[in-house]
Amino acid sequence: MQPAGARDVFGRSLRLLARNPALVVPGLVSGALAAIAIAILAPAQPLDSNLFTRLLQSCAQLLAAIVAIAYTTGMADAAWRDGRARFSDGARAFRRDAAHVLLALLFLFAFGVMAALAAPFTLWFSFAIYAFFGLYAMAAAVVGERPGFFALRESVEIAFARPVMTLVVVAGIVAICALAAIVAELLAATPPAGPLVSEAVVAGALAYLTLVVVGEYRASR
Repeated sequence: MQPAGARDVFGRSLRLLARNPALVVPGLVSGALAAIAIAILAPAQPLDSNLFTRLLQSCAQLLAAIVAIAYTTGMADAAWRDGRARFSDGARAFRRDAAHVLLALLFLFAFGVMAALAAPFTLWFSFAIYAFFGLYAMAAAVVGERPGFFALRESVEIAFARPVMTLVVVAGIVAICALAAIVAELLAATPPAGPLVSEAVVAGALAYLTLVVVGEYRASR
């Protein structure tokens, strides 16, 4: 049975998303722009691909991720604080915390590589540790304005201080991601509008999960 706090954060996040559908837009737009950039940079022949082209495509994906995370997290924080999320809240978070998000992503990537290397020796338990301790890193980078390593450190501290709620949120995120992936895959196979609706489902799920994590991060403070 879910703790009362977990029911509240999941339920209120859903109500906030219903009142602030604009939260879905940053993920949709940044994903679409990244896809366009990757398509433009793609070589005419697959064999023509080179390291520089792949680097440019990776940079486009990274920039899209930073924009989506900063905007969505900033807007989610405003939704929890004021009940309303505006694009100006996301723009403010992006201007203020884009560098924090980039550094936090790099530290999470390094943490993820270590988890992947340890996975065969830990029966994949290292990935659960990664999700548990890294859960609040992006919220700490944007809402808490913590740069890089300090965002990850605060995430670890919160996970230690609130282990039950953190486990519940991680389990909820895994379940929602799995459900969204199944629905998105089914929709993507039903043209012509299916692929677009599929992307909207994924963006909506990510916006909702951002609200959940930001809500729990704010509660921890």
